[in-house]
Amino acid sequence: MSKQDGTELQFIISVIRRWLWLIVGCVLVGTISAFVVTSLMPPVYSASATLLVNVDPGATASDYNAIYASERLALTYSQMLTERSVMEAVIERLGLAETPEALAKRVKVTPVKDTQLIRLSVEDADPARAALIANTIAETFIVQIKALKQAREQGNVKVTITEEARVPEKPLPHRTQYTLLAALVSAMLGLGLAFLLEHLDDTIKSPDDVSEALGQSTLGAVGRLAKGEKELTVVAQPPSPVAEAFHALCTNLRFSSIDKPLRTLLVTSPGPREGKSLIVANLATAMAQSGLKVVAVDADLRRPRLHQLFGLDLPAESTGKSTPWGLTGSLLVGCADGRLYSTQMEGLKVLPSGELAPNPIEMISSQRMPKLLHDLAQQADMVLVDCPPVLPVADAAALAPAVDGVLLVLEAGRTPREAARHAVENLRQVGANLVGVVLNGVSTHKGSYYYYHHEYYRDGDKRRKRSPN
Repeated sequence: MSKQDGTELQFIISVIRRWLWLIVGCVLVGTISAFVVTSLMPPVYSASATLLVNVDPGATASDYNAIYASERLALTYSQMLTERSVMEAVIERLGLAETPEALAKRVKVTPVKDTQLIRLSVEDADPARAALIANTIAETFIVQIKALKQAREQGNVKVTITEEARVPEKPLPHRTQYTLLAALVSAMLGLGLAFLLEHLDDTIKSPDDVSEALGQSTLGAVGRLAKGEKELTVVAQPPSPVAEAFHALCTNLRFSSIDKPLRTLLVTSPGPREGKSLIVANLATAMAQSGLKVVAVDADLRRPRLHQLFGLDLPAESTGKSTPWGLTGSLLVGCADGRLYSTQMEGLKVLPSGELAPNPIEMISSQRMPKLLHDLAQQADMVLVDCPPVLPVADAAALAPAVDGVLLVLEAGRTPREAARHAVENLRQVGANLVGVVLNGVSTHKGSYYYYHHEYYRDGDKRRKRSPN
């Protein structure tokens, strides 16, 4: 199997996994509907009779020619059995209250291949009537054939009933057949609908989508947090795959800019609620766990969250204190001295947003902001800046030129490709150094990129632990 075939197979499997609920739902609806409909239909019985067409070879013709003529004549008689003249005679003889066309639709004539036999079947809601009609059609047809032979003075053709139709004991298995057919058709429709929705879904879902749509590398893929799971996962669940993802992101960031190491990193996203603050908090914690001195700056002066994630005890805004605090206070006085908050993680400090200003873009784009970040970088190995989304407001574009690099956070299955493209273009227009992308909320089911990525690293850790050296 070629690499391209393997990629296509993985794509098909991923689509089926993602839309499995839809496919199963279609199958259930189709199967149940077919079962209910067929249950309401009256049972149908089928009775069959067998006719033999025989041509007398006579004195001059060979047996082979007679058999061949009989087989050919059986094909012709198969067509004649359902002709209007035969149906009318049967209706008149049995007193049926239906048209010849309606009766012909319930009659099935099949010549047995490579024989002189004709199989005649009749379907009816009454089993006894089905057998009676089948036998009557055969008898009526034989009478008409005899009359035709006499009119044409052809006495060497003979049609006989080799097996009369008997009253069937069981109805046809239409319910099972229709139910299985409905299940198959529903499954095909479900698959088609799944691939249609996948085609119409224009969101970023995998590192391949990031590379194709943005031309950027994916530095990290963070799994979706379970319901009720603590957001600061690196501290709450150190051995979890999500925590491992942040440690891997730390390593990738170090190797993403070898010539010019990153000292200040801006973290943003195309739109709101894509997990940028969550990424900043856990990434800062992971860096601190690796021995780095880290300062996390909450530059989102519109919807700050870092203080909540780290559980900081901030001063109340209504106390009327004269001492400015947080980022806004640092910008007002020109330095962050005494305004950094310690956390439970050694080596990690946080500069919260401070009191929300009525003019956040002017605060962020002021000349004091680059100087403040430079001063913080002198006190730490890494300064992580949580900034508002790129597309709704201009804060990220204003702050991007003042940092060493920008990390763009995309939520898998939620961030549209077009929004991600616009965000990248906006950052490039201001000369931002976009170091890469982090996929947040990646599916963790077996078979996904995230699953194989962490299985690989987990197996590597196990091998290192078993190694005697």
